[in-house]
Formats: sequence, C-alpha cells, structure tokens
Amino acid sequence: MMIFYCSDCNQQITGTDSETVGQILDRLEKHVIKCPLATFTFEGTTDVARRREEGLRAFLHDAHLEGKIRLQ
Repeated sequence: MMIFYCSDCNQQITGTDSETVGQILDRLEKHVIKCPLATFTFEGTTDVARRREEGLRAFLHDAHLEGKIRLQ
C-alpha cells in the first residue's frame, strides 16, 4: 500500500498495490484542488509500493506535475 500524507491539512491518502499510478495520481490531483499548498510525504508499506515510488516520481517529472504534486 502507498500512503501519502498531506503536509498542509494532514489528510492521509492511500493507494493499494492493485491500483495504477494513474489512478493514484488522479486522487492526489483532486486533493491538490482542495488543498493547493499540499506537498506529500510518502510511505510504502509493501515491496510493490516502494518499487512504484520511483515510477511515480518519473511520471511526475515527465508529465511536468512536479510543481503541483511534490513528494518529499
């Protein structure tokens, strides 16, 4: 499981290992609309989630979303 913590409102947003990176990013983008100052800390509770972190960072970079969704 991927767990994201919003630094602005302290809300926890989760993503299961079976979800795609796109599905997780959609959820994070919706949160940024509600909470524009959001940055996220990340915790991966499984090996799958920890491996996906690198892919998520690459996707954010390639899609030029690093300014909107920042992982710390």
